[in-house]
Amino acid sequence: MSFLNFHGKDSVKFNGHDNPVVPVSMAQYVMHYLYGVNEPALVKQASKILDGIETAATAEEMEKKIGAFTMMSAHPAMKSMPHGLALSQNAAKNVMDFAYYVEGAKGARIAVGPCICQLGTQKYPTGITEPEIKDITLFYGADIYLDLGMEFEEITADEAKDILDEMHSRGYVHQALYMFDAGAGLFVMCNCDGNVCSGVKGVRLTGTGIGKGPEICKQDPGKCLGIEKCGKCLERCPFGVNKADGDTVIFDQSKCMGCELCVTTCQGGARELEIREDYEFEHIMSKTLLLAGKYGYERMVPYER
Repeated sequence: MSFLNFHGKDSVKFNGHDNPVVPVSMAQYVMHYLYGVNEPALVKQASKILDGIETAATAEEMEKKIGAFTMMSAHPAMKSMPHGLALSQNAAKNVMDFAYYVEGAKGARIAVGPCICQLGTQKYPTGITEPEIKDITLFYGADIYLDLGMEFEEITADEAKDILDEMHSRGYVHQALYMFDAGAGLFVMCNCDGNVCSGVKGVRLTGTGIGKGPEICKQDPGKCLGIEKCGKCLERCPFGVNKADGDTVIFDQSKCMGCELCVTTCQGGARELEIREDYEFEHIMSKTLLLAGKYGYERMVPYER
């Protein structure tokens, strides 16, 4: 379909919970539409670069490739490209509620379609042979991806939250992608497989690629059952936060992204989330929104889940 299907005043953008949801300009809509057309190819190229880092023959070669990737990521032109933020289940669900129940009357929509990373790279988790239906687009992003003819379908917030639950159970990271520096805001909630999706691989291999969410995991070592009896955190965390030392798990909190994957599978109850005090993205996605209903923050919408 053509970008001439621009929805005008009915296509809205979101630039942070404390800012009003307003119509997206045609220029922004068209620019992002063109990005959407080329997104599979861009994802494929990013994946190729990361694969090169992962398969480097020597530590020197890997360091050189990481340096090149980091330099590319820091280029001023990259500021207008999508950036991601890792979120917990509750935070991701709050975004769905906000889009559908709070801003739906202003034109905000939610749509789901195939994973663009899997579509672009033709790489899939074990047992999967085609792109999973798990990219949840929001606000003007839903309008664009519905227009692109990529098999996206409009859904409700409750349907979106069911998808989030299923993806979390599979060990996928909820990643809110936004184009804030380009003036167009949040547009999709990805559910990222750590072995395929470029953002997660980027963090694991280079330390860059996704921003840390508003929550962070803390561990009570006394409750940890050890690797032999549990060890689920080693399997679930795609960011390399946990390391094995005999039967003990060494937890590096400084690397925690706040995705909650280890928390929900820890059999000893040794892990829980708390507020990240040095959260850097309040101006983009406020804790008032993401943490609604937790830590003393008010519920965002007056209805029962």
